[in-house]
Amino acid sequence: MTPLHRLPYHGQLPDAFWAVPARVYADQPWHPTENRILTEQLFAQEAERNELIIYTDEATLRLVGIFPHDSDEAFFGFWESTNDPARNQVAFDALRADARQRGRRRLVGPLDFNTFHRYRLRLPPAPSWGQFDREPINPEYYPALLAGLGLVPVTTFESRRIRPQDVPAVFTEKDMLLRELARIPFDFIPLNEHSWQEHETAIFELVQAIFGANPGYRPVSLAQFRLLYNPQYAAKLCPHTSVLFRDQATGALAALSFCHPNYTELHLPDNRPPVFERDFARLQRRQLLAKTVGVHPDYRQRGLMSYLGAYGMVHFRERYDDVVFCLMRTGNFSLHFTDGLPAETAHYALFGQEL
Repeated sequence: MTPLHRLPYHGQLPDAFWAVPARVYADQPWHPTENRILTEQLFAQEAERNELIIYTDEATLRLVGIFPHDSDEAFFGFWESTNDPARNQVAFDALRADARQRGRRRLVGPLDFNTFHRYRLRLPPAPSWGQFDREPINPEYYPALLAGLGLVPVTTFESRRIRPQDVPAVFTEKDMLLRELARIPFDFIPLNEHSWQEHETAIFELVQAIFGANPGYRPVSLAQFRLLYNPQYAAKLCPHTSVLFRDQATGALAALSFCHPNYTELHLPDNRPPVFERDFARLQRRQLLAKTVGVHPDYRQRGLMSYLGAYGMVHFRERYDDVVFCLMRTGNFSLHFTDGLPAETAHYALFGQEL
């Protein structure tokens, strides 16, 4: 057996870090996107608040141990491996030994530093849509590998695909929806790259307020937020269904909805990110992805989640073939919008183990 290397991170990722995924996904129908420049920037930023250790055999496995300076938990991320239980046993035993030595009580993952980046596993079977942007994608044997190592799901998630004919009748009457939306004391700011630039700092603060209490959430700096969420990201959003709600009395942002088409079928190169105005008309299948939806804690219990749904539905039926409500945490209020509707469902999990 090839020896396992334990490599504390000191400012540079080993070449093997980039080689392992190519071998793992060589015979897989889908594969995750990994931007080398962004990942290197992310490691450099996160090394300031975490001790990082890379475990790899330089051929078939890589694993990163993440030990936050301010936590009694350890995390694992950037895990990729061939279907080799014995090799993973060696790697995770080394990780768990390091975690116990540092007094950590629990191991959780996969989580690439925080929930702004890749985390969770998709559980089999694979859904009909194949893959959508930033969906957790992994070989189907991954959950079984973790189960064999003693890790169990600690938080679960769902994506639900809904067809237009199954949308409740109350959301199909465009004129009625527009009248209802006009009655609430909020301005609606459609999202595109220009409105994103204008409200960027307020959007960042709103995201932190909405999702700060979620399991696994760790706050990030505005600089790290901008690595993924920026005008380039906003350019792919559907301006007809993506929106900010702004309180007319105070001017504060109260709610958000980020939605965009599933651009996967276009097979765009990494250096040509999708742009709604350029690429929407090229899609054969127009599938809407409801990606990030939420209400500021100060504005909850006022029905704004339903109004966000209504805003999206105003244009959904006339522009899209179906919609996927993406990566909703089991038990979260956002699931209620699709409860009871016929749906195709994909399941995901974050795994953990007491140490």
